[in-house]
Amino acid sequence: MTSKERVRTAFEHRQPDKVPVDFGGTSTSMINCQVTAQLRDYFGLEYRPPKINDMSTMTAYTEPDLAEAMGVDIQQLYNYGDTYGHINTEWKEWEYHGTPILIPKNVTLHDDGKGGYYVYPEGDDTVAPSGHMPAGGFYFDNLTRSPEFDEDEADPEDNAEDYMPVSDDQIAYHKKVLADTKHLNKWVSVGPAYMGAGDANNIPGPNIKHPKGIRDISEWYTAPLLYPDYVEEVFELGVERSIANLKKYWDAFGSDIDMITVCGTDFGTQRGPFMSIDTFKEFYLPYYKKINHWIHENTTWKTYKHCCGGVFPLIPYFIEAEFDALNPVQCSAEGMDPRALKDTYGKDIVFWGGGVDTQRVLPFGTPEEVRKQVLERLEIFSRDGGYVINTIHNIQANTPIPNVIAMLDAIKEFNGDK
Repeated sequence: MTSKERVRTAFEHRQPDKVPVDFGGTSTSMINCQVTAQLRDYFGLEYRPPKINDMSTMTAYTEPDLAEAMGVDIQQLYNYGDTYGHINTEWKEWEYHGTPILIPKNVTLHDDGKGGYYVYPEGDDTVAPSGHMPAGGFYFDNLTRSPEFDEDEADPEDNAEDYMPVSDDQIAYHKKVLADTKHLNKWVSVGPAYMGAGDANNIPGPNIKHPKGIRDISEWYTAPLLYPDYVEEVFELGVERSIANLKKYWDAFGSDIDMITVCGTDFGTQRGPFMSIDTFKEFYLPYYKKINHWIHENTTWKTYKHCCGGVFPLIPYFIEAEFDALNPVQCSAEGMDPRALKDTYGKDIVFWGGGVDTQRVLPFGTPEEVRKQVLERLEIFSRDGGYVINTIHNIQANTPIPNVIAMLDAIKEFNGDK
């Protein structure tokens, strides 16, 4: 099978020739730039400083030669603009914990006076910084900059500003990426625009120069209870604008794209859902259902939802919302037993991730412990298709390369490639 055929078969819940593999195929299944550089060196690939896909996570493009070395089946049409509104078309050098990397040319960084850095929306340092990397840190954390929310002056347009229209420049950028990689015959994924309905990474408005509305994360997640009419109006505007962006992408790309990342909003913690099922059903389910239904009625695309944490009780409603795939399958969270997940929901949704624990086993275990867990997860999740292997979320900074290679070797072993 080609990579495209292999992933399509998995989405049909049939057994492909091999388990599809993803490292770098979505914004939540990527590799830290430091580890990317080390992997390029390990495989003896041409020296290229990693290009940062998103300054918030400090993850890098998985270039085609590295993807080939890792056995990857997915091709992401990488971000045109990142979390902070930086444009990924021109580059400049920066050093990240001793690793030379390339960051977008319009990034503006200022020293915080304590060994850390501030970053600014669209690189504009005439406004307040929207992200901060502390001294010794590995990521930029978003900063809340908006004025205190005033219910009496509330305008849903303030939070709906996140649903920005897709630009012609973005379409052109993704057309070029697709043209450069189409011959690889990979499964093509893209997140064309924000559709997250309160994705924690976007709530503070890190790419907006003067964010307004409900921008504190804890306030946003209580807003359905405190300001239900406001939230419903924001979501209605979000549906309308999201579908307009999707129409533009379908007109531009059609079936050359295979999968759309619809949502990165988290609903779970290590100990289970942090939102009641009733709240999810009332506020979020109708929103996601409208978007997914439009996609399935009007395109050939599959849809992908990212959601961390122990969300076992919410998965039936992800399925009802017509999501085709769920990532990262955080088996380390409460209630997320791999066998129970597969036995209960494996016929109705594709599990994308779950291959190895990135909190403990991959960064801190031995290579043999990594190998053992990867083989166990493959044995459980791959039965009857419906599975794409990836780590639980992105591969983090300082992950030992021997452990990453043990993971890749275990995948090859299971797939009969070694």
